[in-house]
Amino acid sequence: MTESEFQEFIITMGYRYHEKSKTAFNTFEGFHNMIDFAEPENRYALRLFCAARDGSTAGILEELRQFQSEHKKSVLRVGFKRRQITVEMKMTIDSDIDKEELKALVHLMTVLCKSDKLVPLCGVCGRQRKTGVYIVGREMVPICDACVSRKRRLYEKRRDLFEKKRQNMAAGLLGAVFGAALGALLNVLLYQIVPVSGLWSIPIAVLAFVGFVVTGQRATKKSGVLCALIAMAFYALSEYAAMVLETAILIEREGGGIAVAEAINITNSGLMDQTYRTGFLTSVAIGCGLIAVVGAAYFLKRKYTRPMKISKNLL
Repeated sequence: MTESEFQEFIITMGYRYHEKSKTAFNTFEGFHNMIDFAEPENRYALRLFCAARDGSTAGILEELRQFQSEHKKSVLRVGFKRRQITVEMKMTIDSDIDKEELKALVHLMTVLCKSDKLVPLCGVCGRQRKTGVYIVGREMVPICDACVSRKRRLYEKRRDLFEKKRQNMAAGLLGAVFGAALGALLNVLLYQIVPVSGLWSIPIAVLAFVGFVVTGQRATKKSGVLCALIAMAFYALSEYAAMVLETAILIEREGGGIAVAEAINITNSGLMDQTYRTGFLTSVAIGCGLIAVVGAAYFLKRKYTRPMKISKNLL
């Protein structure tokens, strides 16, 4: 089912659709029922913020698992924890099947909300209060008035602090180079103890990113890419230096004394061999992949540390 088809269908079920968050929502008996449309992940995800009225989730979980067993071809996961019911369903190539499964899911949530087994909660403080529906960043959440006021004050404070920061790209890049060089030195030393392919690229990446933020203040996507490239370059150089040092140690143990130039020549000759060169390039590729993962994690963290604006009540 495409997004437009999902939007048209879910409106007929009494839901409203918010295009920015790709979430459909409905208010019933004080509960805010939300269905996320996640086309890249090939799934739908229903969320209901609530608690069991008697404090025990056993009965609710039993009903959810019964639903899962009856619709095992479409239900990926059910759960009731952290004050939230979640049901994830996989999308199919047949939109008619998706529609029938979503109808069954909506019916289940309607039955649960009518059953008097649940109480609606605020998605932030977890208290049973009257809530509205808000977009925080890109996520839709039911929030009470007190939490809305607190989040808006926090947003304004963080926004002011964020806007006061001014990026110094030159200083940031110098900090990234210094951090990556420090990580590279660490890699050369640790390689002699635990020569695991790619593992010691992680400290290089972390120190490069930290170095940029400390000296450059405000990070951007462009600076993040540059930090990753700097870390990759220093990792490749440190891998080569680590092999030279390993060769020099072997020469010294054989009684040849400290012969750095000879170690470099032997390493270069070794790299002419296809097997040796393939091992080196594989290690560098693994390290660069790990650096990319660290960079992605860095931006994911930035997403949650930067101030996230809260919308007006959608109801």
